[in-house]
Amino acid sequence: MITITRAPPFATIQDLGRPGFRDAGVPPSGLADRESGILLNSLLGNDPNAAMIEWAVAGGALRFDDACTVAIGGAEAECFVEGRPMPAFTRIPVRAGTELTVTRLIRDRYLLLAVRGGIDVPVVLGSRSTLLSAALGGFEGRRLRTGDTLPIGEATRDGDPPALPARHAPYTGTIAVRRGPQASLFGDAAWTAFTSAEFTVARASDRTGYRLEGERIAHAGNGTLPSEPTCIGAIQVPEGGEPIVLMNDGPTIGGYPKIAVIRSAWISRFAQLVPGASVRFVLDEESGR
Repeated sequence: MITITRAPPFATIQDLGRPGFRDAGVPPSGLADRESGILLNSLLGNDPNAAMIEWAVAGGALRFDDACTVAIGGAEAECFVEGRPMPAFTRIPVRAGTELTVTRLIRDRYLLLAVRGGIDVPVVLGSRSTLLSAALGGFEGRRLRTGDTLPIGEATRDGDPPALPARHAPYTGTIAVRRGPQASLFGDAAWTAFTSAEFTVARASDRTGYRLEGERIAHAGNGTLPSEPTCIGAIQVPEGGEPIVLMNDGPTIGGYPKIAVIRSAWISRFAQLVPGASVRFVLDEESGR
């Protein structure tokens, strides 16, 4: 068991998400930083879809009530085990009764805490991920609270896997996108603005969507269209002209024109941007995923 002794402002249980239910109005949820999550599970010898804690905003603490092996990754954080700094992307064996403390997040948005065997909460619609808007999955469909106890699953592989290189592609301040389904509704001036402007992630940003402040992107005609299916990374432009990037818990349909879509290889990096962070978009139609 893992006991939350001092809950952070925001922490939920997430795995790789629940694909296949968008037609029923259920977004996939899942880890915002999938690439770091997959690395951590590989490092611990877990199934790639093993559930872990996605931790954000500020510090907190938890206790391992059983001996286990753990690892952290994603956001850079001041994290300590028994008073000793805990390095990222490193297997750490802990004894029963050991406390892990996060004093603060230094850089990026989501700290991931994985344990060998995964967090063994019930599977709902094929996933252990939390969808807060529907109180679905995770631990009772909600954020973690002080006093919650989380069961640890059985390890699925024997032996210690090799160490892995850390993190996703280096971030240089730009995110690669491809043209969206309504790209033709945006003229040359709008595309020039979109691909040359520096945007700022607004405070009004969460796992549903990241609102971007800065250059206003003008589009032709009505800013509201008939609703159609959406996807993670779709960049919508409402009538006000400030883009909104749909994230893991975002709506499954939408009627705002979509100028572009973030390439899948860059979703994890974009998801780690905190409010106030700057970002530019580069049109990349050919390379990568």
